[in-house]
Amino acid sequence: MRNLIVGVLAGIAISPLVAQQRSEAIPNAVVADPAHYSVSFENELVRFVRVRYESGAKSVMHSHSANCVIYLTDQTFNFTLPDGTSEPASVPAGALGCSNGNVHLPENISGHAVEFIMVEFKNRSAFRQ
Repeated sequence: MRNLIVGVLAGIAISPLVAQQRSEAIPNAVVADPAHYSVSFENELVRFVRVRYESGAKSVMHSHSANCVIYLTDQTFNFTLPDGTSEPASVPAGALGCSNGNVHLPENISGHAVEFIMVEFKNRSAFRQ
């Protein structure tokens, strides 16, 4: 329960950093950065994406659809937004968080490899019924 609360608080804290309108011109993370993002499972409702960044690894600008994340390791990322602003955000291992989608360029500044699992929703209306 504590990790869920921490995850929700972390999600709220970092959401202003990553709450950008999704742009179709910016590719999704799996297409833009297959070195860090790989699909583990996919069906008509969701796509499970396994994410791993080595220490110091930096991505490219990419987008995410609405999603929830399970953080497997402690992690701190610096998120650069399309407008050029950036700010670090940290999340502890075991935390959970959700987002309505975003566009950003992450860089792992944790000092160690980090991993998380992202569950992307393909049709959010199916989950609101």
